Amino acid sequence: MEQNSLHKGKFIGLILNLDCCLFLRQMRVFLLCLLILQQSLAKPTSSECFGEALCLLCLRDYYSQLVNLPSDINTRSIAPWVYHKNEDLNRDPQILYEARCQDSHSGGGCNSALGLETIPITISMPVLKRSPGSSYSVELENITVACICALSRLETELIQG
Repeated sequence: MEQNSLHKGKFIGLILNLDCCLFLRQMRVFLLCLLILQQSLAKPTSSECFGEALCLLCLRDYYSQLVNLPSDINTRSIAPWVYHKNEDLNRDPQILYEARCQDSHSGGGCNSALGLETIPITISMPVLKRSPGSSYSVELENITVACICALSRLETELIQG
């Protein structure tokens, strides 16, 4: 009799242990689901920004990582350029300075007689555009940042022949 109750106790303990393992597995699945849901909620589903300060902080951090050219590099370059003020009151930053390549024929160092041409270098830069209401959206704007002197495409094709 005592042995029967001992077997029943072990059996009940085994069932409780299995229930505990099943509970832990279900809990693990539940927690993984919560983690996945929490991460998906943390990611923006669109490029819209509702917190202007947060968006500006992110963009300023991005801008600080862009290459800073020396202030007079545009006049010392073989393919010189001038800066043009690009202003948009519905954009942040409101003022961007874009490079405008000087014409190769204006006496610059990039000689078209040698098959060289001035080529603008453009980057896609994220900016905040004010949307109707008080929200902002992140958009990419193509901004010319410099100019280079390179062989013309025709000259390159002739060389590669």
